[in-house]
Amino acid sequence: MIDQVQEVKDRIDIVEIISSYLTLKKAGANYKANCPFHNEKTPSMMISPERQTFKCFGCGEGGDVITFIEKIEGLDFYNSLKLLAEKAGVKLQTSTVKYGEKEFTADKKTRLFEINEWTKKVYQKILLDHPKAEKARDYLKNRGLSKKTIEEFEMGYAPNSWDFLLRFLLSKKYTEEEIVAAGVGIKADRGKVYDRFRGRIIFPINNIMGSTVAFTSRILEDDGQSAKYINSAESQIYIKGKTIYGLDKAKLAIKEADLSVMVEGNMDVIACQQAGFKNVVATSGTALTLDQLKVLSRYSSVIALSFDSDEAGQTAMKRAIRVALQNDISTKIISLSKPFKDPDEAIKKDPKNWEKAVAAAKPSLQYWIDSLLTKYPNLSIEEKKNIAKEILPAIKITASSIEKEHYIKYLSSKLFVSENSLIEALNKTKGDTEFARENKDQAPEKKSQLEPYERILGLVWANEDLLPEVKDLFTNFKSDKSEYETLISMVVSGKIDRSKFKPEVVSILNQLSLVALADIDPTNKELLVSELAYLSSRFRSDARETIKEKYARLIQAAEEKGDQEKIKSLLKEFSNLIK
Repeated sequence: MIDQVQEVKDRIDIVEIISSYLTLKKAGANYKANCPFHNEKTPSMMISPERQTFKCFGCGEGGDVITFIEKIEGLDFYNSLKLLAEKAGVKLQTSTVKYGEKEFTADKKTRLFEINEWTKKVYQKILLDHPKAEKARDYLKNRGLSKKTIEEFEMGYAPNSWDFLLRFLLSKKYTEEEIVAAGVGIKADRGKVYDRFRGRIIFPINNIMGSTVAFTSRILEDDGQSAKYINSAESQIYIKGKTIYGLDKAKLAIKEADLSVMVEGNMDVIACQQAGFKNVVATSGTALTLDQLKVLSRYSSVIALSFDSDEAGQTAMKRAIRVALQNDISTKIISLSKPFKDPDEAIKKDPKNWEKAVAAAKPSLQYWIDSLLTKYPNLSIEEKKNIAKEILPAIKITASSIEKEHYIKYLSSKLFVSENSLIEALNKTKGDTEFARENKDQAPEKKSQLEPYERILGLVWANEDLLPEVKDLFTNFKSDKSEYETLISMVVSGKIDRSKFKPEVVSILNQLSLVALADIDPTNKELLVSELAYLSSRFRSDARETIKEKYARLIQAAEEKGDQEKIKSLLKEFSNLIK
């Protein structure tokens, strides 16, 4: 089987694979790129076509193309090899691979990928050929989608049945537990498993290499009770806040244009790409996250955002702008003129409507300021104060000092007030629950310095309704900060009794909540749950890294002593812990 590993490596070009994830620049006989495994502005990763290896001189990460996929996709050796084998047109013969002195076996993630692949194929077959999908085909035709587009995006139709997919996957020897774990099945309170998607048009969600990791779906016939859109549950291979819909198809166009266009809906992406606007992607059933912004910034220097003009869309827009400003990520806002509410509508009327809107996109903070000037056209003293009150906290959290100065000047010219008065007001700005981060007296640490678990604690302290989302997260967890001990134990128990806390601890937790809610509308439950899901994922990931570091030290010590039995024992323990 080692020959197959080598066959895959021989057929795969490491430069081609890494360029699917990063923007590469020629450096003599090699290529360089910003390392995705640590934060940096200057490229420190070198890719060698001759050696077929990569090496980061900033964080030390390096290896071959399989190592790169392991790191960036969070996969084990076998699944990284399998992903590359599919890319190379090599079919792995067995579920066990021996490479060097180690043996690698297909794990749970392998089965999840397979379940999603079968789900995609069977739903696509139904949409294309089955009489029961005639209404779905008519709907998509009326939405202006061609058969070529439907096939390109591998769209499907889930029949209105409680167990159609379940029975199909069981016939392929997958278990109910695996079907639920893959996110395409649901387990009811009484233990019965049924299909997640019923009577819905299915949109596969792929990772950057084109492997299907999840699905989003749209109801075909609205019964007034069911949600319009439903996504797969998160799984070991799908984290909403890190996945971008359509990126596998848009990445090359994004690089070429040096512009990523982020829209809200799957249909918007498909309509844009069908009309020739290939650099368009969408979030994956969640509010736009920092992880998604960072991924897009690997491909282009600017990210243009298109949000609905309703209140929810504007709230999402402002949150995205703040996150981008904090992290020195350049964003623009695309504004569609009336009567168009989304890119799909604008393109149907005339593709030039969308083309002009993208070309006219404004830098995000400029757009925000200009929209407030439209809201407060008279510029009375009160209106100027209202504008400054909303914008100054956003300027204050901006990471780039050059950008800060630019927008102070811009705001000064628009409000007809001196820069000095705005700077004075900026220095006094402490921020509200959306921006409390700069004043050290108001918070224990800046949000960027808080551990994910601290931010989770801050959220549940602010809103106890979130407790069920994290109850099991802190089992067997112990913080090194004693002020959190009581809260952690109560989170595990599922109930917070505030009377049990000392006043000084209450003060600390109140401050923690302010920081945790720094860029979230505390009244928006959907955003809170989305942020919590993202933080929980980070928490689990950090826990795994801690385990890795611990066992790396223990194994190194055993190697220095030449204790082979101890090494085997530690490797087995490590493998069990990170499953």
